[in-house]
Amino acid sequence: MLGLDRFKSMKSGLMTSNGYPIAIDFGTAALKVLQIGPGDLPMLLAAACLPTPEALLGDAVKRLAFQIEQLPNLIRKAGFKGKRAVCSMPAGQTFCKHLQITHTDGISTIDLVKMTVAQQLGCNSDALVCRMLEVGAAGAPGQMEVIGLAASRATVARLMDAIRSCKLEPVGMHPECAAVVKCFDHITKRAGDEHLVTLYLDIGLGCTRVIIANGVRPVFAKTILLGGRFLDQTIAKQAKVDLAEARKIRLGLLNLCAPQPGKGGPTPVISEDAPAPDGGMAVLNAAMAAHAKQIAPLEKAAEIAKVLSPEIDRRSGPEQPPMAGDAAGLALPSNRRTPAKQGYAAYDLGQYPPPPEGVCLREALDILTDEIRMCLRYHEGLFPGKRMGRIIFVGGEARHMALCQHIAKALKAPAHVADPLARLGRDGHEQLTGVEFSQTQPGWAVPVGLCLLPTDL
Repeated sequence: MLGLDRFKSMKSGLMTSNGYPIAIDFGTAALKVLQIGPGDLPMLLAAACLPTPEALLGDAVKRLAFQIEQLPNLIRKAGFKGKRAVCSMPAGQTFCKHLQITHTDGISTIDLVKMTVAQQLGCNSDALVCRMLEVGAAGAPGQMEVIGLAASRATVARLMDAIRSCKLEPVGMHPECAAVVKCFDHITKRAGDEHLVTLYLDIGLGCTRVIIANGVRPVFAKTILLGGRFLDQTIAKQAKVDLAEARKIRLGLLNLCAPQPGKGGPTPVISEDAPAPDGGMAVLNAAMAAHAKQIAPLEKAAEIAKVLSPEIDRRSGPEQPPMAGDAAGLALPSNRRTPAKQGYAAYDLGQYPPPPEGVCLREALDILTDEIRMCLRYHEGLFPGKRMGRIIFVGGEARHMALCQHIAKALKAPAHVADPLARLGRDGHEQLTGVEFSQTQPGWAVPVGLCLLPTDL
């Protein structure tokens, strides 16, 4: 007869083996591992996060070696159950580019993508593992627009071996762009949402991923090699300090740019009696209110952005263009508890103190926002008449509300800072290592999406 402890262990193993796999995200700032349970409202079972040592942040090779070495201990320490695991291919190790492929008899589309990518990289196609995301028909007859994704076969094998060294069975590997979009399928279910254009900005320490989805389908992806570390390096050079001190300076800034001559003065308050620009509400209102109280963005993120109820906002009628809805997992930056006549506070950067003398991120941010605008123009060229309906910020650097606010203002669109972990159910028995729920956690979009994507190995 089975003992009670052994019975419980077998039951737990059975449930996890039939549920979602363990998700592993090899990120720049941290190694993240997540396990959730199945259901309409997924349950958080275990989560673990291992920050990257400061000395390894700028060295991709040593960083990945460190994460692979530490992975078995992290999984064992956090108490993950089950044997199936899925991981993402690190963005810095992934080729990602839009390609126009001409149909050729006798050759599959994926083989055409593989040959095209190998030619552009100047390597043998057998050295690559390729994937693709279909976008649609291209301009010329017989051509198809795809997002070509490729990684070194040696790197893929190394990650698979790392998973096996943890006594896990690798069952999937996905690009980060697909995982980010999958994470938010649950908020794109309304009638007409297939026409909603969402710009996902995954702002990390090493880079920014621009992902555009039509409904739940990713149709654009690009990696911009500008992230939080680039901004820190800019401040370090301007203020003549090291990177650690520069990061402290940046995260404490409420206004990232010095005022421009002749452009001072307050921005009018947008009230509910007057329509907001581009049909959306004022951007990051709650974040600005928190900043006005001098709340440090990383320490008080949970107070800056409130997670709303799981009900999806259906106020936009069928004749109106699809707009962003309220849903669990989105920290919507709008204070809906204020009286109707008080209105929403406008995004006025001028009301906050400028950076210290000699420190200004305007040029760096202009480079980033110009790159994002080019991505949006490319999407509009592929899908004429489809305009961006909302921005969703994810990634670890999205905890810096002043950064998100600046980008949202520049792009003039309704914006949300996501907290993917907020949607997961908890019963108090989940195993947590290095995860702090008192803070908003936009950096967990990739692990959550990895759990939900189909296994493909």
